Parts: sequence; C-alpha cells; structure tokens
Amino acid sequence: MPEVKIESMAKPFDEAVQFFQDKLNIPTKRFDDLIKGMHAKGFMVAGVMKADLLSDMRGAVDRAVSRGDTLEDFRKNFDSIVEKHGWVYKGGRNWRTKVIYHTNVRSSYNAGRWKQMNEPDVVKLRPYFMYRHSGSAHPRKEHLAWHGLVLAYNDPFWNTHTPQNGWGCNCRLDSLSKRDLKKMRKSGPDSAPKIKHREYKDRDGKKHKVPVGIDPGFDYNVGKAADKSYKVLADRFETLDYKIAKPWMNDFLQGPVFKRFYDGKIKGEFPVAVLSPEDKKILGSKAQTVWLSKTTIKDHKIKHPEILLDDYLNIPEIIENGEVYKQGDARLVLLYKKDKLYRAALKRTKDRKENYYLTLFEIDEGRADRQVRNKYERIR
Repeated sequence: MPEVKIESMAKPFDEAVQFFQDKLNIPTKRFDDLIKGMHAKGFMVAGVMKADLLSDMRGAVDRAVSRGDTLEDFRKNFDSIVEKHGWVYKGGRNWRTKVIYHTNVRSSYNAGRWKQMNEPDVVKLRPYFMYRHSGSAHPRKEHLAWHGLVLAYNDPFWNTHTPQNGWGCNCRLDSLSKRDLKKMRKSGPDSAPKIKHREYKDRDGKKHKVPVGIDPGFDYNVGKAADKSYKVLADRFETLDYKIAKPWMNDFLQGPVFKRFYDGKIKGEFPVAVLSPEDKKILGSKAQTVWLSKTTIKDHKIKHPEILLDDYLNIPEIIENGEVYKQGDARLVLLYKKDKLYRAALKRTKDRKENYYLTLFEIDEGRADRQVRNKYERIR
C-alpha cells in the first residue's frame, strides 16, 4: 500500500456520520469476507468475531468519523481496546491501525460527499463531477492521469471509479457548474476514458476482472452502495454458523440502526432473526436469515398501531420459543405469550432462498384458539 499522509475528517458532516452509523457490525475472519458494496452496509475489522470487541472498535472509529479524531487519537483508543480484550491480531500495530482508520474515514467522507453532490437541487446547479488527485508523494499513475477529468454526474464511469480507488487512496470528486467549465475553457464534459481490466485471483483461486488502476474490492461506488438494502449482506449472514449468527442478529435489533429502520429513515429490508436448522427444515427454506421489509413495517403501523418498537425487539424470542403452526407449504404461524399474547407469521419465497417476517399483532386466547390452534397443525 503506498505511503500516504493520513488526515482526520477535520470537519465531520452529517451525511458522512450517518453513513457510518447506519452500518451493521459484521463478524469476519478476513477483510474479503465482505466484498465491494457490502462494506457500505457492514462494519468489520478483519479477524474480529466477538461482538463486544467489534463494538468497542466501532466506537473508536465512530469518534474519528463523527468527532474528527486523528490517527494518533485512534491509535490510543485501539491500544486500550486491544489490552482490554486481550486481542491478538495479525500485522504491525501502526500498519493495522492506519488501514482501519483510513479506510473507514475516507469511505465515510466519500459516501457523504456523494450523497450531498447528488441531491436534486445540487445536481441542477452543479451537474458535473471532476476527479481530483490527492497530491500524494507516491501517486498511482492511473489516479494521476484521471486528475482533472470532468464527466457528467451520472456517467457510468463513476460506477467503478469513484474514490476511494484503493488502499490509502485520498482522491476525491468535486462538483462543477456550467460556469466552472467555462472558466476551465471547456464547452462540455470530457469523454470517459476507455476502461481496461486486469485479472486477479481471490484467496479461493477464483478469477475476477478489475479496472486497471483500482485495487481489487474497490471497484464500486460507495455512495450508490450506501443507498442499497442490507440484503447485500445476505451471503455473509448465510455463511455464519447459527450459533454465531443468532446473538449478532439480536444485537442488530437492540441497536440504534433498527430504530432508524423502524422510524422509516432506512429503506429496504432489515435482518431481524435467524432460523435454527430445525426451523429451516420445517419451513422448507435454504436460508436461515429472516428479513423484515420497510413496506411491512409501514403497513403494520397503520393496521396495528398498538404494536410499538419494543414489541418488534421480541422477534427473535418469538421465533425461537413460540408455538409454531404450519400454514400451507411455505408459511409458519407463531403464538408467543410474554406480557401479551402475540401472533406472528413467517414465509419463505418460492425459490426457498429468502425468509420474511410477515406480521406481528396482539391476540386474545379465544381468537388464538379459533384462528390458529384449532385450525393448523402444531409443529413445535
């Protein structure tokens, strides 16, 4: 990785902070356990599989993104966390902290700037983006060649060449107006360079093509990836052992990100539970992750206003300990009594690759008997 000057985000801004804080903590053994756009939705530190350790690491990075902590500030926090948890990590301390700090701070900055620059009112005034090289003492020749390149904000080139474009990359994009182009003596945007690719093999020996000048895994647009659903993480969730995945899913629900999802501030779907191997078999599903959609939440708030955020936090418990009834081939109905009697439902998709949490509402014992217990076959 080229040696670069690592600077803090001197003036943290809301879009960058929110990008980072909307991530879910993901246990990983290696950096490429998450690939490309997965990094926009998941926070990881390679080699960290323990929730409390990753949570502490996230807190230290959050201070860098939201408060502007410097690399040296982060290193002090890192040392304290490592000592507290007795973590033995690979690589030198200075190298490891630089990678964690720089990658997260720069990706947050770039995602935040992308969101700002693509606001409709901004695009009307400044519809062009210019690639700006960082001025590194040891530049990548391709990044230097792209310096000053002006393209329309929606040019496909930005799908793969939006910074950061590799380890230690400090390049950025600036937005420009038509007047700015005139000052540069340009009558319009440039033509996008022809993208050449090179081949590389991942750790499993699988071949991939990546644009020349971009490090493997960085050939995506972090701003666009941030706007996608958490379902980009589905493959990672499915590779986790049930006993590992279960507590992580519980943590997702208890954290502030789920509250933002519940409040309608995050779109798409949210992972709310995992099925045990036994329940996967009962449902006939190939997947263990259970998803809750934004549409379902929105509809529930209208139909069942008495069901609040705290009720949704019971979802893993309802799935694990509730009475389970089979409704047809692809749906389960659940009853679970805590301080109230809940009725819930799950379904799998036709291809058996996804599971969705369908409904949650309060029901009395009489209706539970008539509508569920006396109607469907109890499985558990």
